[in-house]
Amino acid sequence: MPHAIAMKKIIIVLQLLALLVYALGLQFLHRTTGGTLFLFSAMGPLLVGIATLGLIAVIVYEFRRRYSLFAFENYAPGQRIFAQGDPGDRAYFIHSGEVEVVREEKGSQTVIAHLAKGQYFGEMALINNQPRNATVRAVTDVRVAVLGKQNFLVMLSVLPSTQEDIMKVLRERAMDQATK
Repeated sequence: MPHAIAMKKIIIVLQLLALLVYALGLQFLHRTTGGTLFLFSAMGPLLVGIATLGLIAVIVYEFRRRYSLFAFENYAPGQRIFAQGDPGDRAYFIHSGEVEVVREEKGSQTVIAHLAKGQYFGEMALINNQPRNATVRAVTDVRVAVLGKQNFLVMLSVLPSTQEDIMKVLRERAMDQATK
């Protein structure tokens, strides 16, 4: 929600700049003097240029945000990314840093994996529509690319090699759990 408020404020400022240009233009038409002519001819194009560039930047930013496959999130050391039992609605791809995967059973916590740059987690809950089977915490400062469930499922259907890679990792993780 803070993002939407900031964008609305930027758009309001840009609209005020455009109104200022129109006001200067009207003043120029009603009272053409040397001062208003200079003021309008000097400030008008500058203000129109700033407003235009600002609106273009907002449009490009909103387009990229809306149609981007991934969103990025940052976590500090010790910060929980999700907890065991939470609903699984997103998969995470580690861009930088390290996380630990912790499973709680019978009141005790066991670290079952450490994951780092280039690895991913959270996909199992998206595939089997079950709650999260472990808690994931940041060990270091972590930046992750977050992929929502719909985009994840589309990616699997469109990219068969990705589906094969993810299924391979799921099998490996299942085998590791079976041997522990």
